[in-house]
Amino acid sequence: MKKTVIAVAWLCLSVSPAVFADERIEAHDPCTVFLCMAGKVQGANPSQCSGAVKTFFSLNAFKKFRFNPLKTLDLRKQFLGHCASADPAYVSKILSQFGRLRG
Repeated sequence: MKKTVIAVAWLCLSVSPAVFADERIEAHDPCTVFLCMAGKVQGANPSQCSGAVKTFFSLNAFKKFRFNPLKTLDLRKQFLGHCASADPAYVSKILSQFGRLRG
C-alpha cells in the first residue's frame, strides 16, 4: 500500500510541472496577452485568459516603494509592443483603460 501511494504521488508530481510550464509560456506571450486584454476592453472575460490578464497586471513599476502609474503604463506599452501583429489602436484602448491600474 505504501509503495502504491508513493508511486501515485511521484506520477502526479512528474506530470503536473509540464502542464504549469506550458501555461506560463502562453501567459507570458505578448500576443496572447494582447488578445485577452483586447477582449477584456470589449467586456469579455473568458477563463482561458486568466493567466494572460494576470501577466498584464503583474507588470508594475515602483519608485521608492511607491506605485508609479506612468512608468507602469510605459512598461505595459513596451511589453505589448513585442507583439508585431497587435493593432496599435487596440493597444491604445487597452492602455487607456488598464495601463495605469495597479495589478
